[in-house]
Amino acid sequence: MEEEINVQVEDNSPSIEHVLRPITYASWFLGVGVARPRKCPKAVTIVLRVIHFGICSVIVAYGAIDFFTFSGVFKSDIFKIMYYMNKVVCYVSAYYYVYHGIRHYDKWSELMSKIKILDQKIRREMLINDRPIRKAEVLAILATLTFGPLSMIIHGLYYYFTLPEDIFASDLLLYYTIAQSLINSFVFDVIVYVLYHRFRTINELIEQLNERLDISWVAIKIRRIRELHTGICNLVVMINEIHGFHLLLCSANCFTMVVATLFRVYMSVVEKNYGFMLINNILWILYAAKFGMMCWISTLASQESYRTGLIMYAIILNCRPTSLKKTNSISCNQPNVEVPRSLERQDSERNSNQNNAYNLNYMVMESLLRKNLDRDCVRNEINDFSIQLQQHRVAFTACDFFEMNNALLSGFVGVITTYLIILVQFYRPENLK
Repeated sequence: MEEEINVQVEDNSPSIEHVLRPITYASWFLGVGVARPRKCPKAVTIVLRVIHFGICSVIVAYGAIDFFTFSGVFKSDIFKIMYYMNKVVCYVSAYYYVYHGIRHYDKWSELMSKIKILDQKIRREMLINDRPIRKAEVLAILATLTFGPLSMIIHGLYYYFTLPEDIFASDLLLYYTIAQSLINSFVFDVIVYVLYHRFRTINELIEQLNERLDISWVAIKIRRIRELHTGICNLVVMINEIHGFHLLLCSANCFTMVVATLFRVYMSVVEKNYGFMLINNILWILYAAKFGMMCWISTLASQESYRTGLIMYAIILNCRPTSLKKTNSISCNQPNVEVPRSLERQDSERNSNQNNAYNLNYMVMESLLRKNLDRDCVRNEINDFSIQLQQHRVAFTACDFFEMNNALLSGFVGVITTYLIILVQFYRPENLK
């Protein structure tokens, strides 16, 4: 039994830090978030962040120039308020994204070390498939490159050959801000996706317990699974500490960007000015999709953790008590004691048969009691696990103001719709005055 329990699964899979290396370097190079190469000196990281602080300051300076240069272009005071409120949130978010990595400089190494230790414990029981995480990384980096540098190049070339006078530095630097915002959010998404797959691996391990008939082996496995689940929940707490304020600013940034851009699209339709219609539609869809992705990934991890309790309770149904009929059948299937045909059989033989029957019943009762004790151990482990699941509720929050989930996404859509209706009612285009 001990040899079977202590068998370790041989796995030469790379560590999670190696798996996340592409998105780590992408985030570090763009100067946002906490992701960074562990072996890179701190001085290099600080110098890189200072450079990005300078780029953010240049963007703010061009925004101030646009405010004094194109303030008369805005024909609606409501849109002017929404536009510059959106700009302020974007600038504050951009500064914080750069500062985020300096504030939590040591947190990334600590997070990677904890996930590595957790993976080593999980791989003793079951293999971990990190292939979906690699695919998610590739998609995240491609999306960042597409809507960042590539879109900036396309934008510049298009207006260079069509309307050179409409090329503004503030418009081109907007794509830099988009790339930073996207990669910072994608780092959070990928980390939560990593935890989701760890929860999923634990659930697959629990489902395998139903195939085991040794109850004492099941009790030991449940205790190990409890330890693994506690480790993942501790990682959730750590991620909330790192990304709490980032989620709050990101949510505000997505809200103001979607509302301001949709209102600008409405103004363009009413005033029949379709110059920047395509760019504005891409912007609001991009930020809405980014916020929706964060909510969906967080909900996915929370639901997988909730499913752990449902799967665990299914084990109780398989641990059915041993019936008396089964006990009697065990006794009846044993070799029968011969009935003496002669009344002249000696008393010693009669006593020997009675002792054999007594020993047989004693062995059956001892086996039954041992099974009941093992079954009680399994129930106790499951009850303790149930209490643990209630105490360690998996949720990703923005500084405890709200949870990132699908319910927030539906409320996000409702609030945006309400604000747009109010803005449209107060908007009066010039051609209708």
